[in-house]
Amino acid sequence: MEGMEYFLEVFGGVPRAGPGSSESTRRPYGLMSAVPPCPRILDIGCGPGVQTVDLLKMSGGEVLALDFLPLMLERTQSNAANAGVSDRLTVLEQDMTQMDFPAASFDIIWSEGAIYHLGFERGLQKIKKFLRPGGHVAVSEAVWLKPDPPAPVVEFWKQYPEIDTIENKLAVIRRLGYEPEGHFVLPADTWMRDYYEPMELILAEKIKLWEGDSQGQAVIEEAQQEIALYRQYSGYYGYAFFVMKRPQEKEISHHGHPPDIQHY
Repeated sequence: MEGMEYFLEVFGGVPRAGPGSSESTRRPYGLMSAVPPCPRILDIGCGPGVQTVDLLKMSGGEVLALDFLPLMLERTQSNAANAGVSDRLTVLEQDMTQMDFPAASFDIIWSEGAIYHLGFERGLQKIKKFLRPGGHVAVSEAVWLKPDPPAPVVEFWKQYPEIDTIENKLAVIRRLGYEPEGHFVLPADTWMRDYYEPMELILAEKIKLWEGDSQGQAVIEEAQQEIALYRQYSGYYGYAFFVMKRPQEKEISHHGHPPDIQHY
């Protein structure tokens, strides 16, 4: 196997692609004001699509689920079919850095634990033009929960220099011209119960299967270290969900519906 295949065997095998839960998807949706009936939603970095299905159920609208991994899109389609909502789902295999949609195409843009691939500020800036005036954005993002994190935590998060305090993230949101609608920190059990504990079951299997395989063992060790770090230092970092609105702009006239997402 190649390096990415080992990674996907572990990180791609869990029910969710990152910390989260159905409740942590419903809650930000409920923070949005004046959501239109049957909204058009873009789910960026959808992973296996657990939250995609929740969005389809909650909204009654259409969702375009974007991911660069065909495996994740297949799982999203399967999950949607099992839930009976696949008729309102479109999937798009694309790297989020290459996204290019007509202006004001979506009522809601969603991204759980994935906006970091673009960078928080760059990502919010990039997607704003795809959002209709008055539309909403909901993203979960890594944040510091208290100051002076210990050295192992600082070292781990060097891989994502944009991790910051909630206050500083809100400042970025305002600077980009969004109106914050609400935010909250994801509970610790969304990391353990919904993400790391299912991953540990996979790791227990792979330890035996990949015995003597240096690439496989390296992926196992990386995952084990990440889990151990969170168990010891979860008070210092986590994910926060940020919900924001693109203000209505007097100079922009928006008539009718945005283009049908089936055309992408």
